[in-house]
Amino acid sequence: MRGKIFNPDEANRMLPLVSRIAADIVATYRQVRQALEAFETEKARAEAEPLRETELRRCDQAVARVLDRFQTLIEEVEALGGTVKDYEQGGIDFYGEVEGEIVYLCWRPGDTRIKWFHRVDEGFSKRRPLPEHSLAS
Repeated sequence: MRGKIFNPDEANRMLPLVSRIAADIVATYRQVRQALEAFETEKARAEAEPLRETELRRCDQAVARVLDRFQTLIEEVEALGGTVKDYEQGGIDFYGEVEGEIVYLCWRPGDTRIKWFHRVDEGFSKRRPLPEHSLAS
């Protein structure tokens, strides 16, 4: 485990910024997948038509650019103390503590506040509501 242990209010204060970054992650992840697909298609064409090497290099450069952007977005979330858990939907977790146990406070786009958690060895499907006393401060 690494990073700050957040209480729900601390994590909630970051949600306006985190939600914008999460939206960018989702969009950029789609671009990564499209760029990789285009590269694979062009790679197959270049194997059959060696004169397509220039186009293959262009596709390779496009993949590198979008991957760099994607990595930068992930690093932005990590710099805030979060962990990106779902590239397709933008789910982000923060370390928290519930009843003496280190857990993930979980958020995904559409949630207005962090109201859920799951154990660090479990995934989103095992999330549970935060105890009421954790939500008050």
